[in-house]
Amino acid sequence: MPTHTDQQEESRVAALHALKILDTPREERYDRVVRIAREVFQVSGAAVNLLDTERQFTKAEAGLPGLVHVPRTDSPCHHTVTRDAPLIVPDATADELLRTNPFVTATPPVRFYAGHPLHAPGGETVGSLCLVDVEPRQMSEREQRLLAEMAGWVERELAAQHELDRAEQIQQMLMPKTDPALDGWEIAGQCTAASSIGGDFYDWFRTGDSLQMTVADVMGKGIPAALLSASVRAVLRGTFQYNEPSEAIIRASGALDPLLDEAGAFVTVFTARLSSRTGVLEYVDAGHGLAVVLRPDGTRRRLETSGPPLGAVPGVRWMIHSTLLEPGETLLVVSDGFLDYFADIDEAVEVATAANARAATAAELVERCAGYARSAGLDDDSTVLALRRTA
Repeated sequence: MPTHTDQQEESRVAALHALKILDTPREERYDRVVRIAREVFQVSGAAVNLLDTERQFTKAEAGLPGLVHVPRTDSPCHHTVTRDAPLIVPDATADELLRTNPFVTATPPVRFYAGHPLHAPGGETVGSLCLVDVEPRQMSEREQRLLAEMAGWVERELAAQHELDRAEQIQQMLMPKTDPALDGWEIAGQCTAASSIGGDFYDWFRTGDSLQMTVADVMGKGIPAALLSASVRAVLRGTFQYNEPSEAIIRASGALDPLLDEAGAFVTVFTARLSSRTGVLEYVDAGHGLAVVLRPDGTRRRLETSGPPLGAVPGVRWMIHSTLLEPGETLLVVSDGFLDYFADIDEAVEVATAANARAATAAELVERCAGYARSAGLDDDSTVLALRRTA
């Protein structure tokens, strides 16, 4: 049976992994702290070190180039984390705990070490903000308080990232995951945010034998766009669930215009209602312009736009268009972030057409298209939705 110490270590490592920070690239918000610490304390180096089960990962360093991974047993910060208390060693070469440490026996040796524990939002000790110097030195009580305050800066950044990760989970939970189970139809979607959360979303829900689907893109990125996105989704879902498309878009605009105007934002929307029996698709394209029907023979047709984005022009009316999806045809709708990986929209459509020819299912097509976002890196949120008629 695990001892209490074993259980504490399991909880500590689980909390570290939950932060999703291990092996991530350098970030200015952490680099800034170690640069300031090195300058303020006038030491050879400063680092933010995170302790996994068997290794130390250096998230940020100043004056310690090349320090990224070391075995945990070689890390002076291991002792800071184990103690869950500040560790101040004026002269490591004369210290029983550290005198045989590889950093201390190296040339030049680490003589001075000071580490302050870093805690996850749940209180678990996950790492250390540390200072090192090649000369022995003392640390005053005032300096120790200052190091503790700087460690608090790092902890607040860890907590902020944790909150963003949780917000990302909730935002993804709002997007549909279950198949609407319409005979002869497949649908799939995927949204990849430029940061943890973003302003894109996709949605679908059944109303009898019909399927309502939406792809929307709120201007901007990050938390402000995500908050607006949640409001837009709720309004669109409510209005289109209980109204015909022509009335629903008017009601949605009336509800959203004041909010978007106050926020100085707009949202592009493609929303469509499919009759699963006939294959007729009634749709509104409010400034989106990125919907295409891909045919099995490799040809395609772009769908028409209906008017400007929601929130862009007060009092506007949107045209309701319709099209017929034949067996084997696929409706593909993307957000403008998808276009960032191509020279122009024509190239993007060419790539999507080729991907459709190779994709056996709507889900595979979405995965192929979304792969561009993951492989190329994101400057903007990218969303892909595919609806395929199989029979």
